[in-house]
Amino acid sequence: MSEQDVDIVKAEITRNALQSAAVEMNTTLVRSAYNPLIFDVKDFGVGVMSADGDLWADAPGLPVFTGVLPASVKSGLAKWGRDGIHDGDVFVVNSPYLNGTHISDTAVYMPVFHGGRLVAFTGSMAHWADVGGMSPGGWTVNSTEIYQEGIAFTHQRLLRRGEVNEDVFDLIAENMRVPQTVMGDLWAQIATARTGAERVQQLCDRYGADEVEALMAHVIASTERALRREVAAMPDGVLETGFRFDFSGVDREEVPVVRIRTTITGDRVEVSFEGTSKQSSGPINAGEQAVRATVAEALKGVLDPLGTANQAHLELADIVWPSTPSLVNPVKPAPCDSYGYLMTGVIETMQQSFAEVAPDRVRAGGYQMVSTYVMSTRGDAEDAYVFAEPVQGGHGAFPGRDGACMMFVTDGDCSNTPVEVLELRFPVRCDAFALETAHSGAGEFRGGAGVRRDLRVLQTGSMTKTASESTVDPIALGVRGGLTGAPTHVELVHPDGTLERVDERIVDRPVAVGTVVRQRTGGGGGFGSPTARDPHRVACDVRDERITLEQAADLYRVALVPGTLPGTWDVDDEATAALRSSAREHSAGA
Repeated sequence: MSEQDVDIVKAEITRNALQSAAVEMNTTLVRSAYNPLIFDVKDFGVGVMSADGDLWADAPGLPVFTGVLPASVKSGLAKWGRDGIHDGDVFVVNSPYLNGTHISDTAVYMPVFHGGRLVAFTGSMAHWADVGGMSPGGWTVNSTEIYQEGIAFTHQRLLRRGEVNEDVFDLIAENMRVPQTVMGDLWAQIATARTGAERVQQLCDRYGADEVEALMAHVIASTERALRREVAAMPDGVLETGFRFDFSGVDREEVPVVRIRTTITGDRVEVSFEGTSKQSSGPINAGEQAVRATVAEALKGVLDPLGTANQAHLELADIVWPSTPSLVNPVKPAPCDSYGYLMTGVIETMQQSFAEVAPDRVRAGGYQMVSTYVMSTRGDAEDAYVFAEPVQGGHGAFPGRDGACMMFVTDGDCSNTPVEVLELRFPVRCDAFALETAHSGAGEFRGGAGVRRDLRVLQTGSMTKTASESTVDPIALGVRGGLTGAPTHVELVHPDGTLERVDERIVDRPVAVGTVVRQRTGGGGGFGSPTARDPHRVACDVRDERITLEQAADLYRVALVPGTLPGTWDVDDEATAALRSSAREHSAGA
């Protein structure tokens, strides 16, 4: 079917039907999963792919997971070939060298046949509660080789022509510390793939497989043309950015950096990672597939924030990789379990770099991801548990709008575990859950606040670990005079009342009953100078306890006096003018 022969109405119906299928897959996984990390936090992504593995449709979830599902399917096709894939097969893959993320993020997918021929694939990627590595729950923060991080799957068949492959299921169950949860989530992922497959088959019943394929080829081509037009509307130029890590996770003398150079020429975008540090000895490396998906996410946020994702978004940029193994193109057996820091850094710094060519589309930086684990796996099996969640923080401010709170762009639609679910499912009590307003970056538009989340340990034999980064050089940078958001830190309050502040990762550390793990996540950067903020908005910020009276005067140069109603504040216009005039004179003198 030529482009001229495409029925554009039918193409839109097909696109929306596939997206609806993906949304239904999302719902199936939420309603079937055993782990709150999946059914409440939503640490997963789903996708519908073509017979060649190109992305047709996704649903709200983790963008990077959606971005690597096509790569996962394509590596399966490369391994088995079309002739080696049969109706009723279901595959599992989680190797960072095949799908780019870390071993905890496990993809389960299946082929879709119609009329005896392969027409599509459906599947999901989800973070498992355990993968059998050296650290319970995955996200090992100090591994030195991939073999320490868990059991790796390389497109093994969970089902063969519809029949359960008991050997593989037994292998998985025997290598997991919390097998009931993991196996429950695994079957939920299989159900999710089946849901999508049924909807694709119904669509093929309606239009025919050939026409569905042709219509989606048109949708992807149309999306690419639209994206190219957006790129062409920007001025040509070279955008340089990057970030550094605190350390590798195993060697404090190793402080790696990521270099990103984005070149815009006409309607083409080239993203080069040349100059990035060599492959790390610690688990902060990330596979090429995940890096490519993250670049696509950053570009989509600037060029097409509201459009539905498909293969055109994933292939927009031409990637230039370092010529030798590096943080962004490691080779086996490099460790990759803490790959998410790199993903977040790429997204945050890349989108900021577009301020020169798309000033109305960018924002200040958001906080670096942080994940906290409380777990017990060394006692009786019935008492084993692994509680983990990526804790929310502050988003960067936009031109004309304050940054959001409880936001983490890398994890898309993830949220914190509801307190009620946390306390019902795990021997952990949440003593506090509130905004950490002190971490917001000041600006004409204020960065989003971090989160205060205090977890009290209730079971003997428990331990904790934290995954944090960018505490030395925060990535939540302010834009146009806005201030940088403060980074994450953790405090351990021991049963005797001793307070221990932790700014780095905690590695599987035993904690006594009664220990409180206090999390203070990072805030977002501010946009514009704080002295340009509307004084009346500053008064509301103090009223709402988003900033203190002292911060109003010191950072925003606004003088406030008590208002008529209790708890309200009025602006002292004359004193404020004097404060801001003094600030301008000081800035000019500097």
